[in-house]
Amino acid sequence: MHDTDERRAALRLLRALEQGGEPAADLAIIAQDIDPVLVHGIISFLRAVYPATDPAATGVLGRVVELTGASPEVIRRHEEGGRDPITEWFTSEHEYGQFRGRGDNVVDLLVEKLES
Repeated sequence: MHDTDERRAALRLLRALEQGGEPAADLAIIAQDIDPVLVHGIISFLRAVYPATDPAATGVLGRVVELTGASPEVIRRHEEGGRDPITEWFTSEHEYGQFRGRGDNVVDLLVEKLES
């Protein structure tokens, strides 16, 4: 997948998980097509910025659970992305929570690092 297409797909996944509106099966296909680092980054970002005390957490995290329940492959890719050196770099330099309201920036940083 071309980097621009991968970025677009990752942003679509992020927005759909945050806002709803797309079936979990469709999101599972997107998650299977993008780099595992992006899958891990998106899910980790959402878990960090939507703690249980946040009223929006029920919907957002519910969609994450629905996504991971829709496809064991998504869980595998999330775990694979968590072991990647790019994820290790990201978590040594940043905290997902610092990007609250700016999930696009997480995707951009990860795509940029994947390109290099």
